[in-house]
Amino acid sequence: MNTYKRMFRNKIILYILPLIFLSACIKTFTPKIDSDAASKIVVSGKLTNKEGYQTVTISKSIPLSGLDNSVLSNCNVSIWDNLGNKFQLQEYLDGEYRVWMNQEDLNSGTAYHIQIITPDGDELISEPDIMPDVAQIETPNYERSTIYNAVYNAHDNGLQFLIDIDGNESNSSYYLFELDATYEHHALFDREWYYDDTLNIYGFYTGRGKVYHIYPPDSSLYFCWTTERVPEILLLSTENLTENKFKNFNLHFVSFRAPYLTYGYSLLVRQMGLSREAYLYWENMKKNNNQNADLYGKQPVDIQGNIKNITNPEKEVLGFFHASAISELRIFIGPKETNPNPICAPIDIRRLGFREIDPNDYPAFLLNDPLGDYLMYMLPDPCVNCASYHGSTIKPDFWPY
Repeated sequence: MNTYKRMFRNKIILYILPLIFLSACIKTFTPKIDSDAASKIVVSGKLTNKEGYQTVTISKSIPLSGLDNSVLSNCNVSIWDNLGNKFQLQEYLDGEYRVWMNQEDLNSGTAYHIQIITPDGDELISEPDIMPDVAQIETPNYERSTIYNAVYNAHDNGLQFLIDIDGNESNSSYYLFELDATYEHHALFDREWYYDDTLNIYGFYTGRGKVYHIYPPDSSLYFCWTTERVPEILLLSTENLTENKFKNFNLHFVSFRAPYLTYGYSLLVRQMGLSREAYLYWENMKKNNNQNADLYGKQPVDIQGNIKNITNPEKEVLGFFHASAISELRIFIGPKETNPNPICAPIDIRRLGFREIDPNDYPAFLLNDPLGDYLMYMLPDPCVNCASYHGSTIKPDFWPY
């Protein structure tokens, strides 16, 4: 072996050896968590000062290998106030409990707690939470703004929503905001031309399908409306301010890259007054949600709820039950010029014709030719069905036009 080949072989070995040693050092880490610690009761619910159904969700956490919480049914659930009144909840869906409470039963200054008897006989009780008073909500505003978008590694233009707080000494100094956004969205084409085939007696397509024409074109799936809860936890405390007031508190940002503002946008803002204990709970929830998921990120905050297992105190219960006063207001914004990413891309089938269409796509809608026929382009479902991913074709009652 000549010197050059020997040097080349040695270099290869020097590169490979560290990789072998590194791969030998990497082991899968599976934390050992006993089943009792991994399976805890989770309670999610709040009482508001609005007449109507008060709801509570009860579930059990599951091990890391699981996909979701498991519901906890057949519980005996009741809400009590400090006057001795009891309000019995009924299970209307698996793990979902509710009771209708009248306005006279929902008063600021009254303390409420929840009592749960599980199917195993454990009694869970929350600490009393006093219903606060909340400032009257001001009309939310918005302004054009620019923020950095890490997803696109670029700056985004859009609308920043804002709100003013104008409370007094009798109002709560702790605020939680819930936002329900509703927007209109459209398909790109009416349903007019489509290709379909029929099954033979053996359950196979005959291969002798044909093109059908809908006239007048079907526009029943052209207009949709979607309502979504804005996921951010939005909190504000005026405890350390000279007055229970705040100017231009940021709610959320809506990018022009998204389709939300294209045909109109409605925002329902719930301004909720909290007790200090409930505020601290939600503040810790927000801190955990904002943690960086990297090696050097901060450790999650240990969130303490206000619900205890009276029967077996060593069993931790997750969650917080609190009383919240709500003042709410809906605003509407007309269409804005946006540049969302397209959700519809016609598929060219000119090479093989209808043989290119997968039977799973039957009936396969075709691109309309403005001259009165069809073109050999298949329209995926989002092109002709605005509800293909989400939304409803039923226009909300509050939609202005």
